[in-house]
Amino acid sequence: MTRPAFLSLAGVLLVATALVGCRSPRRQWTAPTNAAAVTTGGGQTVTSGGVVATGTPRQVLEQLDGVLRQQGFSPTGPAVHGNLATNGLIAYAVDAAAGSCYTLAVIGEGTGQNIDMIVLDPYGRPAAHNVRPDNHPWASFCAGSAGRFIARVQMASGTGGYFYAVYAGPAGRQMELSSFYGEQAASQVEVAQMDGATQQRLGALDQQLGGQGFTRVGRPAGIVLNGREPRDFQLSLQQGQCYAFASLGGQGAVDTDLVLHDHGGEQLAADSRRDRDAIVQYCAPTTGRYALSVRMYEGQGPLFTVGYVQNAGQVQQAEPVIASTSTAHASLQENFALLDADMRARGYESYGNQTTGQLALAGTRNFEIQLEGGRCYAILAVGDASVRDLDLVLLGPNGEEVDRDIAQDPRPTVRVCPESTGNFYMQVRMTDGQGSYVYAPYRWPRGTSGAGLRGLSWIRLSEVTALLSVEGFSPDAGFSPEDGNLRRQGATASHNVDLVAGQCYAIVVVGGDGVHDLDVTLSQRGTQLTSDVGSRSAFPSIRHCATQDGRYSVGITAANGDGRYYMQVFSRTEQ
Repeated sequence: MTRPAFLSLAGVLLVATALVGCRSPRRQWTAPTNAAAVTTGGGQTVTSGGVVATGTPRQVLEQLDGVLRQQGFSPTGPAVHGNLATNGLIAYAVDAAAGSCYTLAVIGEGTGQNIDMIVLDPYGRPAAHNVRPDNHPWASFCAGSAGRFIARVQMASGTGGYFYAVYAGPAGRQMELSSFYGEQAASQVEVAQMDGATQQRLGALDQQLGGQGFTRVGRPAGIVLNGREPRDFQLSLQQGQCYAFASLGGQGAVDTDLVLHDHGGEQLAADSRRDRDAIVQYCAPTTGRYALSVRMYEGQGPLFTVGYVQNAGQVQQAEPVIASTSTAHASLQENFALLDADMRARGYESYGNQTTGQLALAGTRNFEIQLEGGRCYAILAVGDASVRDLDLVLLGPNGEEVDRDIAQDPRPTVRVCPESTGNFYMQVRMTDGQGSYVYAPYRWPRGTSGAGLRGLSWIRLSEVTALLSVEGFSPDAGFSPEDGNLRRQGATASHNVDLVAGQCYAIVVVGGDGVHDLDVTLSQRGTQLTSDVGSRSAFPSIRHCATQDGRYSVGITAANGDGRYYMQVFSRTEQ
């Protein structure tokens, strides 16, 4: 990969370059005409005001500059000019101020380019993304708190130059640039008015949750839905604060669903019971942006969404907890594209082509796949909006179970490092729901051992190391890696770490064979500061920027499975 040539370093920081040379076939799909890049947060959404991009990439950049300045945005520094090879990746840091909104844009110079952009928040979670098959990705987000966001730019296909620019704007104002590029923005839905029967159920819910210390925030948002396509409400949640969200079906509704997830699509809480109303409760481990997906799984008509805050008098909320309007949920192709980009950022390459299929409730489909001994592989699947729970089970040549992902979500992933070459069997199971899915295998192109680890443990550590390096983290020489053994599911372990003021840390815990899910917390003097609990990851990481020197405690729990684990501390000095 060729390093980019900077027009100026002001306002932008080159963090890392990595992952070049992977030339495997990549996803191919046709973008829906009403697709739009993700914007996060509440407040006012503004468009280009009729201006449509024309001319050369430099001219488009100048036109975009005029549109953004007209809406009160200003560049954080001159645009950066770069060049990427196929599958090349580069990252830029955006040091965001609390409450400010930002628009990031990449404008490619070459024909045949497909460029993706994924924005990570200070905790490493996706805050916004644009993975449509074009060479002009853009994203808009508002920062709930000050911190370093990372824009990850990937050349999905093609090669060549691009411009990258960052603009900061007023609080609560987000750009919608679909019309600027001559694309149709996501369609809106009809607003619904609450009927008397639903109003009574809402009153009963207010009373029920009020007994637990919850107070309703804002007015119920009512929309009319005639199919199973979800709608997303953007959330702004505060660390340590507990929330409740509910969907209430109006006349004609039979079964409504709620799913709380991050902007990478990772499911954090869900209610997919076959009831007219749904409710989830969630205590946010970190401050930031989340999304609430609501769906009319059966029936049609009005659906009302409402949010609650526990002990509301103790909360200083700068922005609305839940946005008053909804946006279209990501399509199956976009969800797969986001996962595909993530796998490549971790260091994988495609191992054959993706497969699309359909399954009814309780249906299964088996795939035979030949895997080479001494190599490592990952296989993923993702379902469409009608899929509530999709599972993957990987079986060895003799029919023995090698790995499984049976968590209650529609996006499973399994990994394996076989010792010998043979035919393996992948079973896709529709545990709940029905509909289409995409299935895709990946291969790890490099070594499978190091640092005293081998196979699955080493690959998991390598994956998370690759992602952290993109954000500017590297192993901290002041800490020696530690390991341990969680001998049963539910077992816990604790490690002390001495952190230094002014440093930002990422603490990674990697489970070995037999470990499917680890929960990790960081505490000081009995107060929990941050955590990765409930993400169903066998190699979680937690972030903390220390404001003073001190001793902290890392708690590790085997949430699913048992076996050995490995812990390493990474750091990054904030500029």
